[in-house]
Amino acid sequence: EGLIFGTGAKMFILAGPVIVYGTLTSMIVGLIYYFVGR
Repeated sequence: EGLIFGTGAKMFILAGPVIVYGTLTSMIVGLIYYFVGR
């Protein structure tokens, strides 16, 4: 249980910034396509 919980917690800590950066990047790309497409 300890090993699984530790691995899950570490993956969650690593995945947090990745999710944030991915969301911001997709928003920026979406805005660029929106303005270029007009």
